[in-house]
Amino acid sequence: MNVNKFAKKELLAMAAGSSTRVNVAFDPKLINLGAGDPDFNQPNIINKAVFNAMKEGHTHYEFTGVPEFKKAIAKYYGKYGVKIDPDTQLCIESGGSQAIFRAFGALLNPGDEIILLDPAYQGYFSPASYFGATMVRAPMKKDKKGIFRPDVNAIAKACTPKTKAVMICSPDNPTGAVYTEKELKALAEVCVQKDIICISDEIYTEFIWGRKPFIPTMKIPGMEDRTLALMSFSKTFAWTGCRAGYIIASPELMKLIQEVPIGIIGMPVPFQYAGAVALEKGWGFVKKMRKEYKKRIDFSVKRLNEIKGITCPYPEGTFYVFPDISAIGMPSVKFGQELFLQEKLRGAPGTGYGQAAEGHIRFALVDNMERLEDAWNRVEHFVKKNGKK
Repeated sequence: MNVNKFAKKELLAMAAGSSTRVNVAFDPKLINLGAGDPDFNQPNIINKAVFNAMKEGHTHYEFTGVPEFKKAIAKYYGKYGVKIDPDTQLCIESGGSQAIFRAFGALLNPGDEIILLDPAYQGYFSPASYFGATMVRAPMKKDKKGIFRPDVNAIAKACTPKTKAVMICSPDNPTGAVYTEKELKALAEVCVQKDIICISDEIYTEFIWGRKPFIPTMKIPGMEDRTLALMSFSKTFAWTGCRAGYIIASPELMKLIQEVPIGIIGMPVPFQYAGAVALEKGWGFVKKMRKEYKKRIDFSVKRLNEIKGITCPYPEGTFYVFPDISAIGMPSVKFGQELFLQEKLRGAPGTGYGQAAEGHIRFALVDNMERLEDAWNRVEHFVKKNGKK
């Protein structure tokens, strides 16, 4: 039976999802640096908190979220200088992906336009297509260090009367950029002038390298009422499999978000109680991860830059590297495919994030130093064998 005639039409026309979330067969020789799944296990204080919450009977409906968890989130976000009301400005989600889906569902009608930067995280593509929206790409520009940065002029140029929102990510996946106050103020001017919403993906806030601070989009004057901030525990607390996230917005926007029907609540109640514990007592674990990621980045950037034909900028944030491989003379998709087949090393080709990222490949530094050293040796062997002669 051909089921296509029964399908929602947007499903049939939907853009591809994230290639990094495709399972690959187990191979002991494979080094998988494709998906951004931290190789750290969440700490026992979180595990015990889940168990204790269940033992204490916290297994019933919580229609608007566990109050203790929402208060802990508001306190956490407050450290960045943004005061929010946990009762009217927070919506609990089962991870960042559900936060993206719900935010898009609250805003996008068929035919609306949403501006995505180029390159941009692949996980935005399918939800936009599902809601029948048109994705308009605004190319980023490389700075002197080789990092892709937002081009506010390109964003303004991409706006039309059909534009409903612009999607940004800071710290940025895959580029590693951390938006400056100047960039955010310029973006705010566009959003106010064009009367559009900014959806701000902020899930890597705890992984910033150097002196550049994280600045919430909502903190910029004029953006308090036109920002949806998307957050997740997946990276902060290595919580990818347990699913925890949330949306922060003005009370008016939050009313729209909460009307999107996704069931009673996406995040299990015991994990919400554990989330409150994580935000109170889990920062030693985060510090440990951050220290290890910093070592991996320092080593990886240096080592990749030693390989002829590869240029790797030092990321300002996240735990990814996004080297330029264009001098190798091979399209990024072929580079990724052949690297996987020949060297048993998996990365994410740049064009999966947008055409502006052709000639790049993203590696998630989610393995230990010994394995990363092996990975970069494999890259060097591959380049020497396959690069321009």
